Amino acid sequence: MEEYRHGGRDARRLDAPRGAACAALLSMIVAACASDGSDSPSHPTMPEETPALHHTGLNSVDAGAAVEWYLRLWPAASRGTFAGMPAVDAEMDLVIEEVDEAPAGGWDHQLRRPAEQSPFWHIGAFTNTTDWDSQLAAIGMTHLPLFIGPDDIRGVWRSGLSPYPGVATAEQIAVLESDGEPRPGGFSYVAGPDGALFELTGGPRTTPALAHVHFFHEQPMCAANWYVEFLGMSLPPVRAEDGTESVRPPHEPCEAEPGVPGWPSLETIGTIRQPRASVVHGNGSMSFYPRQCVGERCGTAQPLVPSRGQVLDHVGFSVGDLDAWAEWLRFRNVPFLEEPHDIPEGRAMMIEGPDGLSIELVEVSG
Repeated sequence: MEEYRHGGRDARRLDAPRGAACAALLSMIVAACASDGSDSPSHPTMPEETPALHHTGLNSVDAGAAVEWYLRLWPAASRGTFAGMPAVDAEMDLVIEEVDEAPAGGWDHQLRRPAEQSPFWHIGAFTNTTDWDSQLAAIGMTHLPLFIGPDDIRGVWRSGLSPYPGVATAEQIAVLESDGEPRPGGFSYVAGPDGALFELTGGPRTTPALAHVHFFHEQPMCAANWYVEFLGMSLPPVRAEDGTESVRPPHEPCEAEPGVPGWPSLETIGTIRQPRASVVHGNGSMSFYPRQCVGERCGTAQPLVPSRGQVLDHVGFSVGDLDAWAEWLRFRNVPFLEEPHDIPEGRAMMIEGPDGLSIELVEVSG
């Protein structure tokens, strides 16, 4: 898949000076530019590789117990370590740092959301959810209720049990009629250790994989552009009616007002899902949604808080040349939260992405 690349600083136009002395100086400049340029400074360019999803970093007051919980939920994973911390090894590793106090950002059962929301919405797995209620009951876990309309107070445990397909607004729900039999699959949620929100999503044809991340952003389409411009990811291709695909240009303009809420939703007030944007990384894709606490939805508007220190702390991507990425990101003035440093598996560094999302880049040896 072709990718949109950002080539660095804009070229500057050189206006021809007037006067003989200035003309001579201009000739010298032209002659120097005609040489091989070996003595000319060069700007770093973005590495050609595309970072691939490697892990998510979590905080927990009991890292060992958290690992056990995730292994019960997803027995196809295995126990491991990364950067000296306990980890769940799966398609996307879960790296869990033990902390002294309960991390912020955990699911609040009364509010039906975290008390403060970072750009990190949830982690999760792709799976056929049709029979997951019995699977969870067998390991002592329960789903969070999904409300199917603004007047619903009971909820369903997966979206396929709602009386309408897909997501619907309050206006649509008011005139929709039940489509009959429940549909297989859909999305559902459980609250994990320390209140980490975990989504299970998919249907009968879904390939199981613990490799799912979703984010909130002030401007989701601008966030998608950021990943393209700074980390070399790509927007999903444009698909024509005949099935052919072409490169999708950056979102322009990328700013947009939040849409109306829809259901099924973890909150009785619905979930704002538009504008939505996504990017393709080295081994999958990830999606971005608007901040939920806008206007008076949460009492008062609540800006997103940085993800560092929250229960869902950061997202990690693997790269082949950490030094090249460090040079490029420094050149583009991306904030560094952790300088490049050694870890048992290789090297790592942490940068700050859109809206305070912590992003770790790791270069794994061997």
